[in-house]
Amino acid sequence: MAFDRTMLELVAFLPQPLRRLLMKPLMLQIMRFAVVGGLAFVVDFGLLLLLTELVGLNYLVSATISFIAAVLLNYIMSVLWVFTNKPQTPKSKVYATFKMVLFFVLSTCGLLINNFIMWAFVEWWAISYIIGKLVATVVVMIFNFVTRKILIEGWKRNHGSVDPHDSAAQ
Repeated sequence: MAFDRTMLELVAFLPQPLRRLLMKPLMLQIMRFAVVGGLAFVVDFGLLLLLTELVGLNYLVSATISFIAAVLLNYIMSVLWVFTNKPQTPKSKVYATFKMVLFFVLSTCGLLINNFIMWAFVEWWAISYIIGKLVATVVVMIFNFVTRKILIEGWKRNHGSVDPHDSAAQ
């Protein structure tokens, strides 16, 4: 894969043990996850600025549109590039459906948190929506990680292991 070759070239100068660690499948998946998250942030923040500053939309309308675009990009890229395991059994299909529903439910909660924080920064504290967005991004990222980890690992614990290579980060 082109990403894997590029990563190999980037880490070529590192000592062999560290290079081996970074080129393990799990590490490559984590790096892909980081790239997807970074791209989603660029889309989210870029669309927010474009829609608010150039188009003239209200910052909360822009934030909602940009957040949804970033979530859709994140989900599609995660399914196609980061987490590529396909469900094979009825149990794993139920689990995959659970994760998809959970992703969108938690993303909706993340949108509400995002917009509330931005609103509070602008309306309560008279601070730029841009600063509010940066703070909201960190808060929502932590919210996403914690809730997905708790809920997905809780599902696995209560329903048995479905896929030993699956990541709770999706």
